[in-house]
Amino acid sequence: MMIDQAEALKRQLTDKYVVVNEGVAELRRFVGLTGRVKTVNMNCRALVQFDGPVDISWYDIDPSFLKVVDAPLPKKKEKPAEAKPKAGAVPKKPASGQSPLEMARKQGAAGAEAEASAPPASEPAPVEEAPVEQPAAEEKSEPAASSSRETPSSTEEIIALAKQQGPFKG
Repeated sequence: MMIDQAEALKRQLTDKYVVVNEGVAELRRFVGLTGRVKTVNMNCRALVQFDGPVDISWYDIDPSFLKVVDAPLPKKKEKPAEAKPKAGAVPKKPASGQSPLEMARKQGAAGAEAEASAPPASEPAPVEEAPVEQPAAEEKSEPAASSSRETPSSTEEIIALAKQQGPFKG
């Protein structure tokens, strides 16, 4: 009995455009989207693929929540924030006649002059440097040139090299 219903629904709904009824909370995310029924499974539920921009999934939806439409709903056209220039088109220069790079350089130079002319608000606090530990006596006997070329092979050598280099100043 169930198989006969599934086959009848399959003939009736496959490759048809559908929209979801707005009253169903679980299907609220599909409101306003047109879907296409790919097939009907043996549980008598339609497998629908909606026309979302990224989503290509098939959703298992009860046919009582679907309404067949003749054609897909018109997609909402979003207003572009800015018109994108065509490839190969030469960008227009601003009214000042300077390129954006020249304007940025000019602003940077003006900012540097303002900083130089402004008196300092207060003297910065002195920075205390962490004491640098001296390498062990064994490591001092090795020539520095050979240790920089060789890669450390043990954890102790890596730690000793890090102590020798001092704190990170980048």
